[in-house]
Amino acid sequence: MGIRRRTATSVAALVTLATVAQAGYVLRPGDTLSGVAHRLGTTVSALAAANGITDPDRVRAGDTLDVPGGAPSPATGTRTYRVAAGDALSRIARAHGVSMATLQEANGISDPDRIRIGQVMRVPAAPAPAAPASGRSGPPAGAAQRAEAGRIIEDVARRYGWNPAFVKALAWQESGWQMRRVSSTGAVGIMQVMPGTGDFVSRRLVGRTLDLRDPVDNVTAGVAFLDHLHDLTGGDVEATLAGYYQGLASVRKHGRYASTDAYIRNVLALKSRFERA
Repeated sequence: MGIRRRTATSVAALVTLATVAQAGYVLRPGDTLSGVAHRLGTTVSALAAANGITDPDRVRAGDTLDVPGGAPSPATGTRTYRVAAGDALSRIARAHGVSMATLQEANGISDPDRIRIGQVMRVPAAPAPAAPASGRSGPPAGAAQRAEAGRIIEDVARRYGWNPAFVKALAWQESGWQMRRVSSTGAVGIMQVMPGTGDFVSRRLVGRTLDLRDPVDNVTAGVAFLDHLHDLTGGDVEATLAGYYQGLASVRKHGRYASTDAYIRNVLALKSRFERA
């Protein structure tokens, strides 16, 4: 009839985004804040600010998130985004899958370092993703045992409400996901759990005896202990990582060692790689 009809799928997607922006988004099992932000066209920092989240790696299924920003315009695919505290133009661009230059041009921004909290930006639709390259992305998985370790880490991380990319990064830094690795101090397996820590976790945190030589039990011990440290540090991510690497008692007595700071930087950098993989 001369009018191009929008497909049911695209209409449903627009209605869903508009509804979510008004009613909030209910977290489902397996959701991460970064994944929700990407799907809904906003940023992790904006979601965290809108919902009082202090640790973006710690969200729980069933919680309802307020979602800043608007749904995309049906005509152009452009959506709006309201700048939140802590935002940077580079972060906003990355979260929406567009370049900084695109955002600057769409909003007449001459200085990318000067954006205002509350400023409403026009965000053009992201370009279609390119076909995946034949090479591997992210850290190499190695042998089949490491691939299986990755699946175990994802399952246990989600069970405890952690971002799988965060736990994968920590485990990669600790052992390269090698179950047979034993450190010079006796730390065992994928999560490099000390036997004494394994006993503590078994008795005090999970209520059953964990076998640190079993991959699932090893990852369970590591993640349960990570969860415990997260509670003890009031949700401070860097303090949690410092406690896992150096020990909270040592950190409190001596402060963080230079090697501890390097460990934290490495884990957070690896987390970004795993989120992009």
